Amino acid sequence: MSSSPSWQPFLPCNAVCCRYSEIGTKGRNRGSFVRRLEEGLTRALGRSFGQPRFEVERGRIYLYPGAEGALLTEGQISSLRQEIPNLPGISSVSPGWHCPRTLEALEEYVWRTLPTVVEAFLESHPAQGERTYAMRVNRCDKSFPLLAAEVEKRFAEKVLPRWPQLTLDLKAPALRIGVDLRSSGIFVDYERIPGPGGLPAGSGGQALALLSGGIDSPVACYEMIRRGTCVDFVTFHSAPYTPEAGLTKICDLARVLNHFQHRGRVAAVNLLPLQKAVRDRCEEKFRTVLYRRSMMRLASAVASCFGDEALVTGENLGQVASQTLTNMRVIEEASPMMILRPLLVYDKLDIMRVARQIGTLDISQIPVPDSCTVFAPASPATGASLALVKANEERLELPELLRECLRQTTTMSPVNYAAYPLEEAWEAPLPL
Repeated sequence: MSSSPSWQPFLPCNAVCCRYSEIGTKGRNRGSFVRRLEEGLTRALGRSFGQPRFEVERGRIYLYPGAEGALLTEGQISSLRQEIPNLPGISSVSPGWHCPRTLEALEEYVWRTLPTVVEAFLESHPAQGERTYAMRVNRCDKSFPLLAAEVEKRFAEKVLPRWPQLTLDLKAPALRIGVDLRSSGIFVDYERIPGPGGLPAGSGGQALALLSGGIDSPVACYEMIRRGTCVDFVTFHSAPYTPEAGLTKICDLARVLNHFQHRGRVAAVNLLPLQKAVRDRCEEKFRTVLYRRSMMRLASAVASCFGDEALVTGENLGQVASQTLTNMRVIEEASPMMILRPLLVYDKLDIMRVARQIGTLDISQIPVPDSCTVFAPASPATGASLALVKANEERLELPELLRECLRQTTTMSPVNYAAYPLEEAWEAPLPL
C-alpha cells in the first residue's frame, strides 16, 4: 500500500503522532486496545526505531525515537511511510515537532521549516489550481489564549503575501499544516501517512481462513485482520491433478497478508481422496456442494489444531453456483464452527479495488488451476436440497476419506515454501 506524497522534504522531527479513530469509541477497555496498538507499532518499527517511547493522550499516541531529545532520521521516516499503511488500528501517522504550549514556540518551528516545505511543494505542483494551502488547527486545550480560527488567520496573513502562488483552500488543501493544541504541548506536522484504520492486531481473537488463489478470499482475510483478528490460512489442493505452483501462489498471498499481522500459519490439505469418491459415487450436480461441505469439516479440524475460533471465507452472495443462499445454508450445516463471510455483499469492483490496494490482485490473477477445477460438474446445482445432499454423503465412507485427507495435510512456510506434516491433524476430531 502506498502512503505519502513523494515531494515531502526531510525536516527536523522529534516525535510521531499516531492517530486512531474507532478505538476512541471504546469505554473502560480502551487501554487494552491502545496497548495492542503500541505492541504493533513496536513490532513494525522495531528495526528502525529500536525500543520507542510512547505517551498516550485521548485519540493520540505520541512516539519518540530513543533517548530524550533525539531527532528522527530519514531512515526512520521512510520506515513510517512503508510500515504504517500495513498496521491495523492506525488511522494516520504524522512525523512532526512536539514543542512547548506557547504561540512563540509554534511560530518559531513553522517559520524555521515552512520555507523548505513550500519550495518543495511549488516545485512538484506546477499547475496553479494544485497550489492550495491551509493551516488546520485542532484546539483540544481550551485554555489556549487564541481560538483555532484565530491561529489559522494569524498564519494565513503572513503566508499568502509571502507566497502569492498559494491559494487558500480550507476543505481539501494540497499543502496542509496540521497543528494540535493540547495541554501537554503543541504538535506541528506537514504530512499525514494514512493507515488502514480498524482495530489493532490480536484484539479480535483468532480465525482460520479458507484461502484460495482467487481474488476474493485474500481480501476477506485482510478485512478480518483489519478488525483485529489474527488469521491463519488453510488451502485445498488436488495433487497430482493440480500443480505445485498453486501452493506457492497461496504462500505468496499469505506472505503479503502477513504484512498486516503477525505471522499467520498456512496449512495445505489434499482434497483428492474425497473428490475421487464423490466423482465415482455421487450425483454430478452436487459435487461442488459436497466438496465445500467437506472443506468446512476439514478446515474445522485444522482450526482445532491451531486454536482458531471461527472459519473465514471469501464467499460473495450470488457470485458462483455454490454461493446462493440455499447452497451456503447447506454448506454451513456441515460446519461445527462459526463461518464469517466479510465479503458477502461486496461489489466485485470494490473487492478488486481493495485487492489492488493491499497488493494481492496481481498474484491472484496469475492463472493456476486449483482444486475447484478438478472434476467440476458441467451444471452445478444452485439450490441444493439438504436431504438430497446428505443422501449422497451416505454413499461415501466419509470418516475414512476425511481422515485420509488429514493424513496428507502439511503446514507450509510462506517465506521459502517448505512443507512439513501437520501431525496434529491426523488425530484431530472429525465433525460429522
